[in-house]
This record gives sequence, C-alpha cells and structure tokens, in this order.
Amino acid sequence: MRYSILPGFIFCAGAVYGAVVQVPIKSSVVLKPNEAYRMTIDASEATEIGWKAVQSPPCTTNCVQATELTGGIHEAIATSLGATQKYTPVSGKISVEYKNVSSQPVTINVYRVDRTCDAEACKFLDEGQTSRWLVYKVDEFKTIATSKDGSYSIISGVAVSGRPFSFKAVWWTDDKTALMVNCSPFVKKYLDNHTPKEQYRPYIISGQAIGEGDNIVLRSIDTCAPRAPNFGVPEKNVFK
Repeated sequence: MRYSILPGFIFCAGAVYGAVVQVPIKSSVVLKPNEAYRMTIDASEATEIGWKAVQSPPCTTNCVQATELTGGIHEAIATSLGATQKYTPVSGKISVEYKNVSSQPVTINVYRVDRTCDAEACKFLDEGQTSRWLVYKVDEFKTIATSKDGSYSIISGVAVSGRPFSFKAVWWTDDKTALMVNCSPFVKKYLDNHTPKEQYRPYIISGQAIGEGDNIVLRSIDTCAPRAPNFGVPEKNVFK
C-alpha cells in the first residue's frame, strides 16, 4: 500500500513530467481531542486519498491518525502535518477514519490525489506490482542508453559475481518529497572516457526493484557510490 508523509521541508530535483492535483473531498473539518471524522466515498479502483492539518499553530506532535476501515486489516498512520495513502475499495466503497489523538483542536482538509504522468519512464511505474530492495554491485559498466527526456536509462555491465546484467533505472518520480538520485551522468562519463574499472569498482546502485532477470526495473534509487567495497547489504538483496 502506497503512502507518503508531508514533510516540513521539500527537496525537488530533476525535470517535471506530470502533475499532482489535490481534489477536495471535505475541507475545514474541526476535530476536538479524541474526536474522529469518518469519510466514505464511492470508488471503482484503487484511489489515493490524503489529509492535511491546516490550523494555526501547527501540530507539534503526531496529532491525527488515519485508519483505513474498508478492509479487514485497518492499517493506521499518524503524522503531524498530513499524509496520503492509496486505498483499494471494497464493494465500491473506501472508508477512512481521521482521529485527533492530540490534546489540542485540529482542523484538517481531506482530498483525493489525481496524478498524471508524461515521462517516458511512466510505462514502467506500475503501482500494483510489489517491489523489493535490490543492490547492484557493479564490477564493470558496458553500456548506458538514456531516454530523450532523461527519465530512465538502460544500463548493462558485469556484477562483481561475474554475472552480466541489464536493467532499467528510473530517475524520475512524482513524489515531490523525494531527494532524487541519478547515476546516469557518472556512468556515461566512465564509458565515454573509457575509465578503467579499477577506478570505480565496485560501483553500488540500489533501489526498489520489480521484475526478474534482464527485465528488472529499478526505481526509488537511493544510492550511487563508486569504490564502495564495504557497502553492507544482506546477500538476499544483492543481484547475483
């Protein structure tokens, strides 16, 4: 289940290839301490719904807890500023409870999130697929081909295990809270300059992966590090 928390500071990097629009569901909902508001909407597919605390002064603790009531798990998340989460409807309905778990009154706006994506990498971003953390420990790069809009690259090479690899690395996300990591300029420089592999091996690229073999898509990339022999990671999460 996808969710994101609204931070106090937002880091943005890279080009914009889409839009994120907040469509109001219920605005200016005032919640007294321990008071809850239950929101139910009609939905035919998984829908991203969020809330934001708008009162002044802002919460100093995790003041609002959002609990999904549609399914049987009743997953909950509590934050101080707000959050969004993707919910799957049951019998055409989505229900979420927003409860003030602080000692002060809170005012929130509840909204639906509509996302559009025009990046070339969007064709790889299927939220319905389960991802896993995967680390490439690269012995040598062979090729890199980057899309015209720069949103993804196809990288091939040889892992430290000796196994050849090829994967699609997605450099773009519509998550404006993410500090984006893009390895492509460094990999391209190594290849264009015919840099000896001894100057960068092992090169670490890690992120969230979907797919298997040569059909792996790596997104939410969090590490690009040359000459990182001591980069610790469980063996089950290493490409071999």
